[in-house]
This record gives sequence, C-alpha cells and structure tokens, in this order.
Amino acid sequence: MSNTIWAVDGSFFAQRLSGIQRYSIELLAALDRIVPPGFVEIVTPPGVETPRYTNIKVVSFGTHRGGVWQQLDYPRYLRQRGAGGLATCNVIPLFGFRGIAVVHDVCYRARPDFYTDPRGRLSAAWHCLQYRRIAKRAERIITVSEFSKSEIAKYYGVPASKMDVVYNAWQQMQRIAPDESIFARHPQLKPGQYYFSMANLLKNKNFPWVLRAAGAKPDAVFAIAGGGSLAAEAERLGLADLPNVLYLGYVSDGAAKALMAHCKAFLFPTLYEGFGIPPLEAAACGAPQIIVSDTPCMREVYGPCAAYIDLTANPGDVDDVTPATAPTAALLEKYSWDKSAERLLQILNK
Repeated sequence: MSNTIWAVDGSFFAQRLSGIQRYSIELLAALDRIVPPGFVEIVTPPGVETPRYTNIKVVSFGTHRGGVWQQLDYPRYLRQRGAGGLATCNVIPLFGFRGIAVVHDVCYRARPDFYTDPRGRLSAAWHCLQYRRIAKRAERIITVSEFSKSEIAKYYGVPASKMDVVYNAWQQMQRIAPDESIFARHPQLKPGQYYFSMANLLKNKNFPWVLRAAGAKPDAVFAIAGGGSLAAEAERLGLADLPNVLYLGYVSDGAAKALMAHCKAFLFPTLYEGFGIPPLEAAACGAPQIIVSDTPCMREVYGPCAAYIDLTANPGDVDDVTPATAPTAALLEKYSWDKSAERLLQILNK
C-alpha cells in the first residue's frame, strides 16, 4: 500500500454532466467500496454537493469556484496536505500539480478541423495547452482505451510505460427505470421498427450521417434525441424535409433507456472518440443491435459485438454494415466499474 494520500479534484461535481463527469462519478463510487479509509480524499469548492461515501473523505476547501478554483485553490490544498493529485477530467493546475491525470482523448489536437469557429478554436487552444502540461507534469496518465493511449503517445511523445488504461463501464444504467410514456407521446415509434441515435452538433458525433441514412431509407423511422439546433442544422445541410426523421429534443434518462430497449438498432456514426460509451449503454438497456463507425477505437471497445459502418465507402447506408458475430452479453461482461476501480487502486498503490 502506498503511503501517499490522494486528493481528487472534485470540481466536476459542479459541472454539467457529460461522459467525462459520469466516468469520474461512477469510478469514485466503485473505488469507495474497496479503498482503505484515509487513502483517498475528494476536494471540492465551497458549496458543492457530492454523494455520500463510506471510505472516501470529502473536503470543502478554498474560496473560488470553477476554473479559478482548479488553478489556485486545488494546488494549494495539495501543497498544504502533502497529497498527490488525481485529476479525472482532462484538466490539471498549470502549476503546483504532482500526481495522476486522466486524459479521455486528444480530439482537440488530433482533429483541429472540428473546431474552426472562434469558440471552438479557443477551447482547442486551452485543451491542447492542458494536454502538453499533463504530458510534462503528470507522474502518470490514465486514459480510457488503448487507442487513446496510442494517440497521446503519437501527439505528445508520452511513453507507453507512463500510461495506464482504465475503461468506462455501463452499470449506471441499472439504476434507471425505463419511461415507456415516450411511446404514447410519439405514437409513430413502433417497437422494433425505428433506428435511434443521440446527437449533438459536435462535429465528431457526425449527426449529418444519420440524416443521410434516413434519406436513403425512407421507409424506416429515425428517432434522434438531443438538444440544441439539430433541426436548424438539418436545414442548413439541405436535409430538413425528411418525413421519416423524428426530433425528440432532450429526453430523460428513463425515456432514453426505453428508446434504446425497443429500437431496431442504435446508431453511433462517430468520427473520433476516446471510448464512446453510448453504444455500451444501449447494449446494457437491451438494444438488439448497435451499429458503430468502423474506426480503431470502436473496434477496440466493441469488438465482434457491434455491427460496423464504413463511413467512407457508403456514407448514409445503414444497411451496408459488417454484422456483429458475438452477443452483447460478452461486451457487458468485459466492462464494469468494479473492475475499473480495482485497476485504479492498483495504479494508486504503485
């Protein structure tokens, strides 16, 4: 057992929930079940609510919030406590950090063509600065796939011996009750007869591919969940007049679970991911088929349990897939938060 006390940057508890924050929440919940008391602490800005833990101590510290807290108060706590830092959301203090950082992916560096508007370029500049700083300052780097590990090595020269992979998982879906009322609100959704996807306007999510697939298959319904201006983007692309596309807007976790369970297939035509958790969640909810893009990351994560679309050869053809050859039960067996927490504890003990 290492003598180091590990202090987690808990500012993510005050952030909007996305895959990165979900990873941190679920991994720490599983770690709490196995970690010795006093070995791991979570440090948060003042007033931030966290789950209740048995073995992990939660400490409210500092006077700032958000990014200022991360850059000033969090490293001050590390110094005062003599603790090692554990930063799980792609960001570390630029100065005063000693410890382990999680880099989920380096999309901002690998695909700058996705971030061409002023806000995107500013975000890319900040994240690329963080990637470089993590590569230089972190004692170890954790990432979420072998693919992401190879990308960090490729772009930032980090040796493989300095990196570890701790996968995402899916057990959070077991706590969600399906909300079947979504079908009463949208009677055109017949169980087993619609394709389902969850979209946003981030370019790596490849929302236009789903629209082209709908245009190529007018006899099938394509249900798309997600906020923002998806319909406006479809109009900009000249793909607004597709009668078989149903925009659901934001849906609850319960509605998403029901939609996943009863779809014909879950679509995930991503262009770049560090892991890509939505198809895993769909499989956990009972989706009869998950269809993902044929990329190295998707091949690593989903193996023979997914069907693959060649985005370059037949863009928009949902029927032209390499079919799955293994059941999703094998996929669900591979990933669990308990296994990931055990791996994290091994890393902390090194």
